[in-house]
Amino acid sequence: MFKKVRSKGYIFITSMLIISMLAGCSSETANESADADTGGHVEAITLNLNHFMSPMHPVHAHILEPFSQQLLEKTEGRVEIVIHPNNGLAAPPDTMDAVESGVVDIGFVLPAYTPGRFKLSTFLEFPFMFESALQANMTAKDMFDVLQEHDYKTMKLLWFGGTDIGDIFLKQSITTVDGLQGLKLRSPGPIYNDVIKELGAVEVSLPVSDLYDALDRGICDGTFMAITALSSFKLNEVTSDIVQVNMYSTPLVMTMNIDSWNKLSEGDQKIMEELLSEFPQKIGELYDSEVEGAIQAAKDKGVKFSEFSDEEMAKFHDLVDPLIDKWIADMEAAGLPGESTYELVKNSAEKYK
Repeated sequence: MFKKVRSKGYIFITSMLIISMLAGCSSETANESADADTGGHVEAITLNLNHFMSPMHPVHAHILEPFSQQLLEKTEGRVEIVIHPNNGLAAPPDTMDAVESGVVDIGFVLPAYTPGRFKLSTFLEFPFMFESALQANMTAKDMFDVLQEHDYKTMKLLWFGGTDIGDIFLKQSITTVDGLQGLKLRSPGPIYNDVIKELGAVEVSLPVSDLYDALDRGICDGTFMAITALSSFKLNEVTSDIVQVNMYSTPLVMTMNIDSWNKLSEGDQKIMEELLSEFPQKIGELYDSEVEGAIQAAKDKGVKFSEFSDEEMAKFHDLVDPLIDKWIADMEAAGLPGESTYELVKNSAEKYK
């Protein structure tokens, strides 16, 4: 009886070994096929992407989710990106450190959340340089190599760009530039710390994800902010007045841990870069397409829109235009190419106007 059972067990084990060998042959064939496409042995890799937006934000829904799906399909399942919205893996001020250390593979965040660290990246904040998100994003594309060399040399820069153009959101009505004096205004970035000071207001620094609560509780009296944030961050619920000054684009960046990047085959790196090359136009057009709807939704909630008179705008320019020269001087003092960067930005902005 024991011998019969042992015989059956032997047959079973032998059969399993044959099946395993066949499966191994099949797997080897599949790997060889993958190798032919990517130039070497490739293992499936899962990458974690952290960002500060909600799953309902247009960039999450219309850019990052499709990008992740397309990458998975084009790499035939070799590269999967798992997206963590709402600061799921790291808070905004910690995102870049998390990417650099490898706690997060990919981060999508505002460089302004780590003030003073990514100095050249502030160029999108230049007052009155851009008229649309598309123009700002196409200009940013031309800056890619400069930013990789100077601001993001410890990480892989995947994309750099910005939002639609920013205005002034307030909880009260004003008609003059002097009306901003003494107000607590949330700053979107380093240049606007100086802008707010020049306007006689008080600068408040906090992530956009905290802005709703800050406006609601009176921690801020207002903010410089892109119009689409009225809808995407529900700021139309805690804002009463918008002064349209068409000032700047808020810089956004998407970086990757360098070791995580190097784990990808050259073929899969190329696939990712080809998909990312579409971001400047796609993100620029997406933000621009959201502006009109955001304005209408805000008006439906009773938010008032106004503009400064020509005289007041001239006063506004007199206060903030000299800050460009200060930016250039600050960059040069830090050993960065401030003058050449500014000229490149100005020429690119004119080209994409």
